[in-house]
Amino acid sequence: MERIRLGHIAFDAGTQIREAISEQVVADYAERMADGVEFPPVVLFADGCCRTDGSVIYYLADGFHRVQASVRNQFVDITAEVRAGTKDDALWFALGANKANGHRMTEQDKQHAVSIALRTWPERLNREIAEQVGCSHSLVSKVANILNNTGVAGELRGRALANHKKREAIREMVTAGAQSIEIRDALHAHPTVIAEVRRELGKVTLDRSKEAVSKRRDRMREMASEGFTSRQIAAELGLSDEGCRSILREEGITVPADAVTGKTLRHDATRIVEHIVMDAENLTADVHLIDFSALDRAQIADWLDSLTQSRAKLGAFIKRLTQEQKQHGEAA
Repeated sequence: MERIRLGHIAFDAGTQIREAISEQVVADYAERMADGVEFPPVVLFADGCCRTDGSVIYYLADGFHRVQASVRNQFVDITAEVRAGTKDDALWFALGANKANGHRMTEQDKQHAVSIALRTWPERLNREIAEQVGCSHSLVSKVANILNNTGVAGELRGRALANHKKREAIREMVTAGAQSIEIRDALHAHPTVIAEVRRELGKVTLDRSKEAVSKRRDRMREMASEGFTSRQIAAELGLSDEGCRSILREEGITVPADAVTGKTLRHDATRIVEHIVMDAENLTADVHLIDFSALDRAQIADWLDSLTQSRAKLGAFIKRLTQEQKQHGEAA
């Protein structure tokens, strides 16, 4: 804990998440402070940014009523807990600062806080925001719908937006010439997604220099020992499945993960399709048992995001099967 000058605290930097400061609470705090009552320290965040006079900027995350009361009493400084972090870090902390202590937030305050969170972090899931603010999932969904209907929020939110941003970041790194392993480590991206983006950009040519070939084969050994399947290895290195398996055989590299999906490196296509069809039938078998009025509304948006992506992949799969059926003249 330390004493921080009130003039160095940026309490008007946009980290106040209530709908409004309570004048009654400020007056009560000021009176009690004047009587010598000690209050808990306020919480500040500092990222090293300074004003023109060289003084450090402290972003206020918790204690707006206490700071206002101290200013009213013409105090010079205040006891504070200073944490390292940006203004956004202070704002995120502020969202959950009054869940259990201090002047509790009203329903209007919570709605205002949720609105700020949705606009500041559109990629966060509804449940994350609800947990941080200390409100119901349904309130987050309600505010999100209001923002969408008024055009304040973008078309993508939550997981869908996070996935979109990750693919855009992958595109940037691929365009800049980064290797798949660099992209995976930097963005924690799945090799299959990186391979898809490479194909979309037409960046599937391989460096066939001796050094590059040697590095690829070393990486194959590493990935095989780390539990990746041959298909995942092929996706990361930009190889075809058959080409990858051929190199694995030439190098005598065993892929233990392939033993889990089958006893040989070649996958049984018929068996895989049968499993997909059976899984789809099992997934939809109990739809008629669902009481839609009893669903957790806060999770619907995330469910829809996930199901929409799965539907797109399943639709492409059905289309491919239909093409195969037409080409071979088989009856449905």
